[in-house]
Amino acid sequence: MDTKLKTDDGTERTEGRKLKRYNIIFKAAAFILIAASAFYAIKTLIAPENPFANQFYLNDLFSETHYEETRQYYWMFDGLVRNIDTVVNYGSEQNILAGNTVSQEDINLEIQMLYDNYLERIHRTEVDHTSYYFYDYETEYYMEYSEPYYSSGRPPWERFQAEQKDEIANIKAVAVQRHLTDFRAAVSAIENNKNIKYYIYTDGEILSTGDFNEIAGGKYAYACTSYANDQKTVVSQGAFAFDEKYIESQSSEFEAVKIYVTDCIIKCAVCAAVFLLALAYLVFAAGKKSKDPHGIHHVFIDKIYSEAIAALLVLSGFAVFYTGYALFDEWFYRKFTYALYGLSVLLAVSLLLVIARQVKSRALLKNTAVFILLRGICRFLSRFIFKPVKKLYEAGSPMVKTFVIIAVLGLLTAVPFAFVITLPPALIFAYRQIMKYAAVKNGVKSIKSGVYEKIEVKGSGEFALLAADINDISAGLGTEVERRLKSERLKTELIVNVSHDIKTPLTSIITYADLLKNEDVENEAARKYINVISSKAGRLKTLTDDLFDAAKASSGNIAVNFEDVDINALVTQGLGELDDKIKASSLDFKVSIPNKKLTARADGRLLWRVFENLLSNVFKYSLTGSRVYINVFGDERSVNIEVKNISAQELNIPEDEITERFKRGDSSRHSEGSGLGLDIAKSLMLCQNGELTIKIDGDLFKAALKIPKSTPKVG
Repeated sequence: MDTKLKTDDGTERTEGRKLKRYNIIFKAAAFILIAASAFYAIKTLIAPENPFANQFYLNDLFSETHYEETRQYYWMFDGLVRNIDTVVNYGSEQNILAGNTVSQEDINLEIQMLYDNYLERIHRTEVDHTSYYFYDYETEYYMEYSEPYYSSGRPPWERFQAEQKDEIANIKAVAVQRHLTDFRAAVSAIENNKNIKYYIYTDGEILSTGDFNEIAGGKYAYACTSYANDQKTVVSQGAFAFDEKYIESQSSEFEAVKIYVTDCIIKCAVCAAVFLLALAYLVFAAGKKSKDPHGIHHVFIDKIYSEAIAALLVLSGFAVFYTGYALFDEWFYRKFTYALYGLSVLLAVSLLLVIARQVKSRALLKNTAVFILLRGICRFLSRFIFKPVKKLYEAGSPMVKTFVIIAVLGLLTAVPFAFVITLPPALIFAYRQIMKYAAVKNGVKSIKSGVYEKIEVKGSGEFALLAADINDISAGLGTEVERRLKSERLKTELIVNVSHDIKTPLTSIITYADLLKNEDVENEAARKYINVISSKAGRLKTLTDDLFDAAKASSGNIAVNFEDVDINALVTQGLGELDDKIKASSLDFKVSIPNKKLTARADGRLLWRVFENLLSNVFKYSLTGSRVYINVFGDERSVNIEVKNISAQELNIPEDEITERFKRGDSSRHSEGSGLGLDIAKSLMLCQNGELTIKIDGDLFKAALKIPKSTPKVG
């Protein structure tokens, strides 16, 4: 929206259009800076004095300090050295024409080259099998290791001499003519060079622009001499030296070019910086307007397919480089080429801004012809194939879904090479199903271990429905477990608190009952009542203590001191302490203890209490005159104690309920037990990582203790 502002005279003016105008001005200014910087940079590079049009190499201008260190000077000096050496070595034209410059070694080398070419040619066309060569030092030629069959029936060397005799005879003449050409070219190059002084003495003739010693001793000079065999007679001499004024002019030009190159680099760097900054602003501001700075606004050219924009951008970039290169070589009319260069730069920038707007609006890929075509195909498939199949799939039972999947895959596999298209979706589908199955499996495992976490399975498939059902069960189970734990905790706290509160008055009752027993009470009925009160108070105290111990054991609030306990000794000592009670009970104890020492990891005090509790049940509930069996044995992981006896009363209670609190073997509850002994024993075994199991077979009562073995000590 346009922003309306009030002026001093009370009128309103629109601020939005002004901001929009400023935005357009900034963008136009950025375009002008881009065009100007590109134009000035190319103008600087194609100036008449630019370093690329000079004979100096650009890297020499930066790496070398003096002109004499440049490659241009080195190559010019080296060329003159080779020309002087050529003239001095060849001597004169008469010496060359006499054949003195061609040695037999040179002739042999030429023959060898001619022979090698001949062998390559005939072996390519006439040899029937691979041949091997060796070097014959007597003839100084490579000879055949084995002679294959040739169409002429003669060995190659003889054929070569016969077929190439004219070329062999003409080798020396050709070499002489080549040496003569090289000699004349070298003399011409030396005589036509106006920037040097030279002295050449060959075969009595002198070509000179000065004295030999003076030239050879110059600052930029080179000299060579060819002697006769006695090393005293001079056959030929040659020397040259650059004119110092020429070197000074070249050095001055070298320094001037270095200064120009530095200035040119600075100007081009500034132009590049301006170009990049203006381009960065245009990219940043592309698609933005003052009235809506947060949105991306497109122009008509943005509707062109992205492939076409990319192709035009590549062509415009090529046009920039092509026209810039044309300006260097002046291939076209200069002003016309400048116009093409500027238009190419602006077109390339404009196309780049189109891509920038598409990238900002996340429409670059969406605007491609390929994407539009694929989207149309996908929409068609989705509407007429995928959605109906999906609807049928989701509405059906697992059997229908399986049938749909098999039918679709069967149809697709009937198409040749369809696996290229069907395999990736099939793998993705299988991967997702496996992940969903793994999520359900891990969730069930967590619920099984007591962690009631929600199973996260996305979608609406079978696994998602199964996960939802399991989550409902888990939520209900977790709530119920939490409720039961809370109820159990409250029960335990109630038992502990009530037991604690009962102990104090109960202790007073027992104390006063004992005091009354010691008083001289003449009334026989009163003395009988006192004894009943004392007996019932003692039984109530026992029940209260058992109830308190049961609550502590089941809640785990009992200290357990693990140690290595000798089970054989524990059973033997326990039976020894109860020997008087055993003899008075008329029970026949049958004890089986192995000779091998059995050691368990447990709390000896608590374990003895459990064993004592089992023996106490034996004395209370066993049939008079019956046998009691106590067996001690061990296996790989645990030590076991079994206590078996015959019950005096009928056992009319299930095995899984006998260890619950206040459950007793006689339903009439005439015995003196509290019904807490086995519950306490079971809780104490759990505290020691052990186990108490009860088995009932008719009147046979069997209690089994399972205690983990001690870990053997190493060393």
